[in-house]
Amino acid sequence: MMDRKGWNMSVLYDVEAERKFLFTKQVTCTNCEKTFEDIRVLNSKLRRMEPDSDLRPRFHAIDSLKYGVTSCPYCGFSSLTKNFEQLTQIQKRLLEEKVSSKFTERPPHAGQIIDYATAINMYQLALFCAMSMELKVSEQAYLCLQLAWLLRGSIEEQEAEPEGLSKEEKAQLEEREEHFYRQAYEGLSQALLEEDFPICGMDDGTYEYLLAVLSFHFKEYDVAIRYCGNVVQNRGISAKLKDKALMLKDDIVAAKKQDEQAEG
Repeated sequence: MMDRKGWNMSVLYDVEAERKFLFTKQVTCTNCEKTFEDIRVLNSKLRRMEPDSDLRPRFHAIDSLKYGVTSCPYCGFSSLTKNFEQLTQIQKRLLEEKVSSKFTERPPHAGQIIDYATAINMYQLALFCAMSMELKVSEQAYLCLQLAWLLRGSIEEQEAEPEGLSKEEKAQLEEREEHFYRQAYEGLSQALLEEDFPICGMDDGTYEYLLAVLSFHFKEYDVAIRYCGNVVQNRGISAKLKDKALMLKDDIVAAKKQDEQAEG
């Protein structure tokens, strides 16, 4: 049975090799208007690999997700880099009240490779900012999904090291991953009822495929089968995605039958 980690569980990241994918950029904070150096990924150098079954992106030699958030070291405003320049006056006021007034300045991370622990902290701050600004539920949920992906990457990286992870350390990381995965699933399910497509940059077929994977993970088999059916019946969806949905449906049906037999 295919799990949410898909086909790339053996892929390891070369931390030092990351440097050739990175560059430094001067950024002016949209919130406090102070300038700082931020580290970015040279997208032109990325070599895409097969994503995980839940669409977690994979690239050769680097986990670009670690560099997906821009975080101001002066006021604390953090968001996905693509949204960093988008702030309304109301959002600025909310940031000042709930984030900046309590934030302690810290050194920028420009020129430094971002490790998983730092990236997770940045994404958590971005999530707190999103909640503080009362952004759409889909935006908050997608940050939760990315946090789950980062925790998964952290586990993979540490397990590949000679000393590895203790059973307790791995369990703690997996518990955190599961927490954000649940938050993502609940938020994305709610967004489907409340928001128009595209949602989080996804069309309806891709979005429902992702929900099928998530609902399968949480053993909501009938819900997952329904989402797969929607993808297969969607005329605007690629044949490749439909094939993936059909394979996923087979896995769901098999898992449901196995659970029913186990329950007697």
